[in-house]
Amino acid sequence: MVKINYSIIAVVSVVIVVVVAIGFAVYGNTFDKPVDSTEKSGLTVTDMTGRTVTLNAPVERIVLTESSKTAELAAIVGDGFAEKIVGWDRDIKQNAGDEYAVFVAKYPQLAEIPDVGSLDDGTFSIEKVISLKPDVVIMHNWQFMWAGDATRDALAKLELAGIPVVFVDFYMDPMVNSTKSMLLLGKILDREDRAREIVDFYNEQTGIVYSRLATVNGTGPSVYIECASKDPSDYGISYGDVSWGSIVKKAGGKNIAEPLLAGTSKALSPEYLISRNPDTIILTGRNWSTPGSLKLGYTTTPEVARSTMTGFVQRPGWDTINAVKNHEVYGIYHGYCFSIYNFAALEAFAKWFYPDLFGDVDPDAVLREYHDRFMPVDYSGTFVYRYS
Repeated sequence: MVKINYSIIAVVSVVIVVVVAIGFAVYGNTFDKPVDSTEKSGLTVTDMTGRTVTLNAPVERIVLTESSKTAELAAIVGDGFAEKIVGWDRDIKQNAGDEYAVFVAKYPQLAEIPDVGSLDDGTFSIEKVISLKPDVVIMHNWQFMWAGDATRDALAKLELAGIPVVFVDFYMDPMVNSTKSMLLLGKILDREDRAREIVDFYNEQTGIVYSRLATVNGTGPSVYIECASKDPSDYGISYGDVSWGSIVKKAGGKNIAEPLLAGTSKALSPEYLISRNPDTIILTGRNWSTPGSLKLGYTTTPEVARSTMTGFVQRPGWDTINAVKNHEVYGIYHGYCFSIYNFAALEAFAKWFYPDLFGDVDPDAVLREYHDRFMPVDYSGTFVYRYS
């Protein structure tokens, strides 16, 4: 007959209970997790600076060093995008108040996102970013040009803290790198199919422009483009073969600033502009906070666009410029120079430069279609405008 030692059984039972309890404490009650919960894994990508970055993907906690990239995240992720942004800068509030208002109206939680400061004005807080425990910080190639020292310092400190940093580029070489950047974002967000849909739409629109421009012989119209973020009395920056300047070139225009600025951006003198007598003038507008600036965007009417453009058109000496005399002065939303929306800018420019060749192209209709297909907010307002 086998004797049962109940004391030993009791001790063993207690040990089992303790071990199970420790397991629940350490592993966060894994047994209660849904079977379809997202599992993270190491992902290695090459960002738009050529850096090799390893992170845990798909990323769920993102810090944006340029909050205007909310539009790209929204297009790729859909309704869940707002929960992924745990920190950003003030750009979307200060310079795109219309866009901010449209997004916050539908996603009120965006109004509570912590401000981590900006690299280009020295307010960026490494400590704040670290406290938010992001899976990734999204930076931009343009920040090396406009805030090089601050960007390099932040990058080094974030890497030291073990926080991955991924650079995208919608500005330095927009018509080449915007689609690459969208695919990169799609990869780290585990939304590659969605990003590919957006890129296919983009390529379809730009392909129309490029195929028709291939039939053009000779030199296109001379073009002056200015960021109209200031009062008309103060000339804003123009662009060499970068950002808006590179889009002018891709659309078949001859950028009068390129010989002076090369791959940089800065204001041109009124004397230089008038002496070059451009065929076309393009002013970029946004919901700037600056009085007198050109207003365009989700909440702008054509009447407001015209009234805020008038002061620029009436600058001293502009009445002698061919573009003004021939009513070839246009406005376009400034945010399109560093966003996936630059396909619409390319179409608008091509239509303005070659109206006979692109008479059937309607950038406004294409923007509406993009919103209907990819954006969680509705299309409204004025983003492209001809002054007359």
